[in-house]
Amino acid sequence: MATQTEGYFTRGMALVTGASLPNATSISGVASVGVDTVQANGQSPQAGALPVGTLPNPAAQNGLTALAGGGKTGATQLGYGVNEVATVASAADSCLLPFAFPGALAFVRNDGANSTTIFGSGTDTIDGVATGTGNAQAAGKGKLYYGIAGTGDGSDTGKWVTLLGA
Repeated sequence: MATQTEGYFTRGMALVTGASLPNATSISGVASVGVDTVQANGQSPQAGALPVGTLPNPAAQNGLTALAGGGKTGATQLGYGVNEVATVASAADSCLLPFAFPGALAFVRNDGANSTTIFGSGTDTIDGVATGTGNAQAAGKGKLYYGIAGTGDGSDTGKWVTLLGA
């Protein structure tokens, strides 16, 4: 995965006034904690704060194609925020979540013709299911993956829980 060039918390974020927050913005009066801590290799942000008067708008990846033939190795990388999997050619073609950490959000919409299998990165689990098993997501369904444990860097077993929508 490519190195992250902008932060998760400031990507797409706009102040109510219409101004944008630049990458690695600090908030005065918040103990000098930056809005972003950009990590290399797709790792999650380790610290962040949402300033009063901002509207979060996480990154979106549209038109993704699940890995043909399925499996965790080489699965299509998903990101935090919104992910639309447009092509799932065969049942169990696969995608891979980013590393879990408390409060992480990844929404996945399967607009493909078949069920896709979603895997956790590293040893991360989804709804308590082992990382190598994956989590089936039916065609035409959206699912919110919410991080409840982990450091977001793969150094431990993160945990995702899900909420299935229409």
